[in-house]
Amino acid sequence: MDTTIKSAASPFRLERVLCWFDRIAAWGSAAILVLYVVSGFGLTRAEHVASLTGGLLNRRSAFTLHNNLYIPLLVFFGFHTFMGLRRALIRTTRQKSLAGWVAVGAGAVIVAYLAVLGLA
Repeated sequence: MDTTIKSAASPFRLERVLCWFDRIAAWGSAAILVLYVVSGFGLTRAEHVASLTGGLLNRRSAFTLHNNLYIPLLVFFGFHTFMGLRRALIRTTRQKSLAGWVAVGAGAVIVAYLAVLGLA
């Protein structure tokens, strides 16, 4: 399957765009994870974190930050994980469209499961 759109300037490759988004998701996931750990530490050792951050992160702001980072972490990490699954399936099956649909299907099942958990 050719994912190239012909244009006068340069060909648009979907694979390149997906790779770019995957890199952003990987770095975003790492940054959010660090903030998630620091804010979690701020909940258990508020006095240490408050002194290290100059009072910027107290127990209340750590709690708010920790609760608000849950969804972005799942989105970034989930996208990065399923892109890795897609690449592994492409290497194994040599079929990009099948690998893409399997990764999208697995991602949809996981998102639906998390949505059901959130409603419970």
